[in-house]
This record gives sequence, structure tokens and C-alpha cells, in this order.
Amino acid sequence: MSRLKKQYTVQLEDDVIERIDRLAEKLGHTRSQMMRNMLLQGLEDAEMVDNTGIFTAVRFSKGIITKIKEAAIKGKIYLDKDGEIKMNK
Repeated sequence: MSRLKKQYTVQLEDDVIERIDRLAEKLGHTRSQMMRNMLLQGLEDAEMVDNTGIFTAVRFSKGIITKIKEAAIKGKIYLDKDGEIKMNK
């Protein structure tokens, strides 16, 4: 049984559409079929990666990097002549 499908708008660059069209033609699919297949495969891949905890680790590390950058900009931390991280108190 076919599930109900809805239409959504996605904005893509012309060169991306050309690449999708080339692949769709090689496989005998319409652009819509090709995009749907790629989206579903990408979603499944992303869910698999998420289940490993990698997304959580990336989000956590981005937070740490942001805090380090902010501290460096404020002069709270710096690198000494040997490349070691130092803190101003």
C-alpha cells in the first residue's frame, strides 16, 4: 500500500540539479524519484550515525570550541611561546 506523500520546496543550486538529473537519467528515474531516494538514504545514514552518539559528541565539542574561542577573544586564555594553553586570572 502506498503512503500519502506531500510536496515540499527545497532550494538548490543549478549545478546540484544538473548532477541529480544526470544520475536520474542513468538510472531511469525522474528527478523527483531520484531526490526522494537520495533523501531517504541520507536520512537512514544520519539516523545510523546519530545512534552511535557521534552527533551528541560533535555538538558537545562545538560548545567547547565556542567557549575556548570566547575566552581567547576576552584574553582569559592564550598560547605561550611553546604552544601551551595558559590562563589569565
